[in-house]
Amino acid sequence: MTRRKPSRARLRPFRLDDAAGVCRIYANFFVDNSVQFGRGRMTVAIADGRLAGFVLWGPAFEPAWFDPGVKRWAELHELHVHPDYHGQGLGTRLVRSAVQQARDDGFGVMYVITEEVNAPARRVYEKNGFREHNRIVRYKIEL
Repeated sequence: MTRRKPSRARLRPFRLDDAAGVCRIYANFFVDNSVQFGRGRMTVAIADGRLAGFVLWGPAFEPAWFDPGVKRWAELHELHVHPDYHGQGLGTRLVRSAVQQARDDGFGVMYVITEEVNAPARRVYEKNGFREHNRIVRYKIEL
């Protein structure tokens, strides 16, 4: 496997003029994340004059029902990197940025949910210190 050069992307807070670039990576981002976006913090990565990736995290406003004793926590809601920038460490940089921001804001815990089959995302999260906390069983009934 050929390793690409590390990304020289610049990270900065989201600005309104980044919206089109975000939608090029995740077309329904603002529809799917309207609640989280309004109360979260978003960091974008700019490389080669365009938006190459972004991360969105935010505070939770209720205790962590799935982790007794945790009252104040943050959640990493979205992490996306444009395919042209995969394998350059950009996802890692974005996750580290979100974790540091949450730490600086006084959060002691950050959670993230991802699909079991999403191996690339799981590698990024685990590389940055996230560990599997629990598994939730989803039941289904055909109607």
